Amino acid sequence: MTELFLHIVNISISASWLVLAVLLARLVLKRAPKWAHVLLWGIVGVRLIFPFSLESALSLIPSAETISPTILTDGIHRVYTGFPTLNQSINPVLSQAATSTTDAAPNLLEIWLPVLAVLWFFGVAALLGWSAVSYLRLRRRVATAVQLEDNLYQSEAVLSPFVLGLVHPRMYLPFYLDQDTMEHVVAHERAHIQRRDHWWKLLAFVLLSVYWFNPLLWLAYLLLCRDIELACDEKVVRGMEPQQRADYSQALLSCSVRRPAIAACPLAFGEAGVKQRVKSVLRYQRPTVLAVAASVVVCAIVGVCFLTNPPIPRGFPMQGHNVADLDPQEITEQIARIERLQDASTLNVNPDQFEVRLNADFQWVDTGTVRFFYWQNQQSYSAQLQLNLEDSTYTVTQPTTCPEQTTIYKLRDYLEALKYLPQEEIRRLAPDADQFSITHVAEGAPGGNHSITYTADGVGNINSWLIHLTVLPLYKTGDNEYTSTGDGFIHLFYGAQSAQILATYWGTDNPGQLQLQSPDTTYSYDAPCLQLLNDGTFIWTPSSYMSYIAQGYYEQTEDTLTLYTNDGALLYAYDKAGDTLIYHSGTTFQPLITQRPQLPST
Repeated sequence: MTELFLHIVNISISASWLVLAVLLARLVLKRAPKWAHVLLWGIVGVRLIFPFSLESALSLIPSAETISPTILTDGIHRVYTGFPTLNQSINPVLSQAATSTTDAAPNLLEIWLPVLAVLWFFGVAALLGWSAVSYLRLRRRVATAVQLEDNLYQSEAVLSPFVLGLVHPRMYLPFYLDQDTMEHVVAHERAHIQRRDHWWKLLAFVLLSVYWFNPLLWLAYLLLCRDIELACDEKVVRGMEPQQRADYSQALLSCSVRRPAIAACPLAFGEAGVKQRVKSVLRYQRPTVLAVAASVVVCAIVGVCFLTNPPIPRGFPMQGHNVADLDPQEITEQIARIERLQDASTLNVNPDQFEVRLNADFQWVDTGTVRFFYWQNQQSYSAQLQLNLEDSTYTVTQPTTCPEQTTIYKLRDYLEALKYLPQEEIRRLAPDADQFSITHVAEGAPGGNHSITYTADGVGNINSWLIHLTVLPLYKTGDNEYTSTGDGFIHLFYGAQSAQILATYWGTDNPGQLQLQSPDTTYSYDAPCLQLLNDGTFIWTPSSYMSYIAQGYYEQTEDTLTLYTNDGALLYAYDKAGDTLIYHSGTTFQPLITQRPQLPST
């Protein structure tokens, strides 16, 4: 229900911009025919009804999806209002609210979003229930009405004329009306029926019930009811002489002497905004062709600009020009949003990466480029993240299809490896370097004086590496000319601080059988390896010379071991036979080891 609620909130926010536009358009079309105002509110209704919209460069909606409906499951604790400054003010607060005080405790978002979703649901149910009860009570009140003709009835319980019913609407009049007033009232109510106003008002109230939390939509509903009455009046007095319009206005005043109790029922029509209606009737002039044309043009412009969604910008601001200023989470989430991926973790890179050039202070030397890949709709795509230093922005190029990649690493891991470069250690090994050329490589093992292992917390030991970078110190030899010397490459191995390893299993095939590592076990570093950690997670590497490919959590009993992805999908199940794990094929959900990007979850 939380995802549905957030989806409703996003539609409501988009519709709010449209309501503001309609309020402005009503001022522009003040002397236009009143049906144009009703048509403008109809455009708002279309925006509220349809859960999708076409993209257009003409769209004036700042953001089509301000809040991710899957904010609780995909880890994207950010809003996208369409205004970067506003995003920068809200997102830190939102991220703090999404942080738990303990690992097991839910955060504020996990607490309040479901609560708000439940409140929204009960609000919808209350309004719709109140509407149904009001309708039934009104039906009982007019059950003794006297039929005058066809669908025209009179009742002593009626204080002001109204139309009631959907398929076979009836007009109900009070007994106190004289003949002349009755003729005008009947003409007005019949105009309502001809215009199907009893349908449109019901639809508007249902939408209001769904979006009851938005005050702008309450205002829109009230103005719609008033505009419906004005448009109906115009339809009736279109062919009247001035004296007839005066009589019609008098009929409106006579009906407004007593406030109708049926105003509480959203399905019934009664008087509304009589003072404005009388002025409109008395001042009525047949609209000119130019006024009608202008009304159509304004409605078309509003529709094109506010019924469409803006294309997602393929650029976003950089936080700074130092490699340490990278924000891997923000970057990957922005790319996932641009490419419409549900999971940013499906973004990958391969070792065939562009060179990264940094100066001695680890600032970007020139425009950098990071090539990434993802798997979507059974097809592999490639695009580039470009760093534009002049305007301090990132740009994501248009994706193109590409061959399936055979060796992949997580884009976020690669960006983190750059962000947390051990700058002091690199300077210590190459103190006189003017620039550094950094390259991503696929294989290798830590060891030697020019090898550094590090994590996000700094230089330190790691259990397995995620990204292997080579740093080549460069020295200036002339204008914009740099060369390397005999210092050689510096090998950087970036890894995550891991929990304590409880057990390590090695195997010769995938998934096959795995053997528990012991002092007497002989194994190959190029063999598949499964590590079970004391925090309930596992790490699988196809080879110790490569970064791990899969991770998740596990459950085990005395006889079985089951591996799951982080989102709870079953991967592999094994039967235990002493120190050996035997693959149980009957419970396999999907391959654990794969060289293609993980498919986005749906």
